[in-house]
Amino acid sequence: MDLDGQRKKFHALNLAVSGSALLFLSAFMVCFWPARAAWARQGTLTLLFTNDHLGQIDPLENVDLSKPVGGVTRRMALIEKIRKEVGAKNVLVVDGGDILSGTAFSELTRGEVDCAAYHLMGYDAVALGEHDLDYGKKAILEYESRKGFDIPFVSVNVVMPGNHQNFVRPYVMRYAGGINVGIIGFSNPDTPAMTRRDNVRGLSFQPAGATAKGIQSILRKNVDLFIALSRLGVEEDKKFAKDNPFLHVIIGGHSQTLLTEPIVDKKADGSLAGPLIVQAGSRGLYLGRLDLTVQGHRDPKTKKAEFSIVDYKYQLIPVTADLPEDPRMTALLEKYKQHLKSKPLEETLATVAGNPPGTLDSWIGEIATDAMRQSAQADTALLNNGSFRGDFKEGPLTRQALYGLYPFDDSIVVVDMPGSSLRKILQLSLSQKGQSAFLQVSGLKIRKVGSDLQIWVGAEPLQDRRKYRVAANDFLASGGDGYDFFKFFKSRQKTAVMIRNLVEEALKSRQTLTAADFGKRWDLP
Repeated sequence: MDLDGQRKKFHALNLAVSGSALLFLSAFMVCFWPARAAWARQGTLTLLFTNDHLGQIDPLENVDLSKPVGGVTRRMALIEKIRKEVGAKNVLVVDGGDILSGTAFSELTRGEVDCAAYHLMGYDAVALGEHDLDYGKKAILEYESRKGFDIPFVSVNVVMPGNHQNFVRPYVMRYAGGINVGIIGFSNPDTPAMTRRDNVRGLSFQPAGATAKGIQSILRKNVDLFIALSRLGVEEDKKFAKDNPFLHVIIGGHSQTLLTEPIVDKKADGSLAGPLIVQAGSRGLYLGRLDLTVQGHRDPKTKKAEFSIVDYKYQLIPVTADLPEDPRMTALLEKYKQHLKSKPLEETLATVAGNPPGTLDSWIGEIATDAMRQSAQADTALLNNGSFRGDFKEGPLTRQALYGLYPFDDSIVVVDMPGSSLRKILQLSLSQKGQSAFLQVSGLKIRKVGSDLQIWVGAEPLQDRRKYRVAANDFLASGGDGYDFFKFFKSRQKTAVMIRNLVEEALKSRQTLTAADFGKRWDLP
């Protein structure tokens, strides 16, 4: 078997980082991974990266064409241009996670179009993000292995407790620019609080720091350059970098930060004292580029080969409307759009006359909770702010725009609870004012008088001992966003009614939305 064949065989492995697998892994790497030179050796490679794609297959609608618009047709053309410029064998393309969910195109194909696009663009590794699990565990495993997709999701700290095996591959290894590169994924340990519990049932999210040192000990003999794909957010990445100086580059995500310059500590002589931390915002509006020169030398004390970045050039390249589009990607997307003719993305569902005033009660929240309450024939309906990514805007409201505002496949769960519990829920919501855990409500009027809440259910004051029928999204009903006590109500009915479908029907029936259609439900100072 030639060297390229050996590398391909090694790259195809998805070995668990545990138990006897580690012994096998070490032995296998000695046999099949190219041996490292022992002394000064230099290599150059180009690292291209994105993060928090969030289903943004198409360009953003942007009247100012001088600003980035994104879109995978132009991103692919840009990637291919750089591959030709520096040589494909010297380029790695990676993503910091959350490629799925967030737009109508992504939702209506359940992420399939995103995975097909990423495969066509030739991504080497993708971190397993919180919203990559929005369609459940089975979808991830299918997209990882389906012929024509082969999406290399990586996460070293997500394991299955029963057998302690990694859920997806913990890392991938690549050879680029004469350098052996190990790309390790670190998922957000708080993922179970950010998606429905059913999506992550049977998975354990371990602290990133607890797994970093272990993976280093496994890979250090065969890796020159360590790259982390991190879902921790930029502030946590700073701490992670200090605790794990063996890393050379951290491609961040989750915080969706646009870093115009890398975050890095330097020594007095100007050399790097830790990893470069980079992030490229979100939705593919920028393609990050990091050109690296890596130098290897033998440590005089330990006699071990050590590699460091001795030079780098960093760019965030805006994906603007004047860039060419790749015809292969255009053809791929057209094929998927043909399957969506029954629900065209550009269909106008309603016209919004005026902009919401920006109060605690959102227009989309009122439409959604009213539809939930009516469908479930409930006394009240509750939906957390985190369900939405913004509110309606004046003008035509298309299906594409609705899915962008409400990207989640939430269903209704109906729970019977005493008024005293409903009061506690609303008090907790008040403490989360302005946050994702604050609740949009229907069938309720809430006023704060001094330190007390006055609550009406319909036209009557809330009665602590009375039972109420409460409709909630399944995320809340499973204890999401800190509402843990929701889980303990035994009288519950899980429905198959999808909330976003109800919202779509409500918008079509109204056709035009004006300020007169909405009222004040939270009356707070």
